[in-house]
Amino acid sequence: MRKLLYSLLLLISCLFYLAGCSSGTKIDITPHQIDPEADAFYRQALELAPDYDVDSTLKCIQLLDNALSIDSMNPDYYGLKSKLLCELGYLDSALVVQSEADRLGAITGEYLFQLALFQAAKESLDEAKENFRRSNEFQKAILKQYPDSLGAFIIQQATNACYHGQDSLYMTDIKSVRERFPDRLMEIEKARRLKPQNLIKQIKSLEIKTPDGH
Repeated sequence: MRKLLYSLLLLISCLFYLAGCSSGTKIDITPHQIDPEADAFYRQALELAPDYDVDSTLKCIQLLDNALSIDSMNPDYYGLKSKLLCELGYLDSALVVQSEADRLGAITGEYLFQLALFQAAKESLDEAKENFRRSNEFQKAILKQYPDSLGAFIIQQATNACYHGQDSLYMTDIKSVRERFPDRLMEIEKARRLKPQNLIKQIKSLEIKTPDGH
């Protein structure tokens, strides 16, 4: 189950690489300036992340903490750390990390989507809906400037479907999608199998429950 969730989240992450920050209601898609020293720790974490075992995951989180101690405004560092915490079943901790990134403005449309998924899994439905809306608007801004970004399109479609609570809205006109991205047909076929709201259920299923059921 953890491998399946990681694969689904990674599919979205790999397709969308452009990083940016948001501030208030203004959407800023300017890429975050990379700090080489911090990024070296992040790259090490990325290499370890696919191993799936607990020890490697904890090592990844340590590396990300090292990266964040140098550069506390990189959205990718928070995003990966919160994903890994979710993988371990620590959904509350994952939500705290991603919420803090949002508070600081170290957030992108991709990670707003992730934040909303975590909130929905914790049944904070009003907050989740608002962040699905914000993610959708962020992705529209990306697509306005980069209309050929398949990754941004996929996240926009997924977050819009979650905002409306209707998976049927996700990539409904597959013919037009294929015509829009004729060189990315394999990625489209993989991505179209995704049911966005299933991510919420799978995230919820990973959460480690305490003895009192919480």
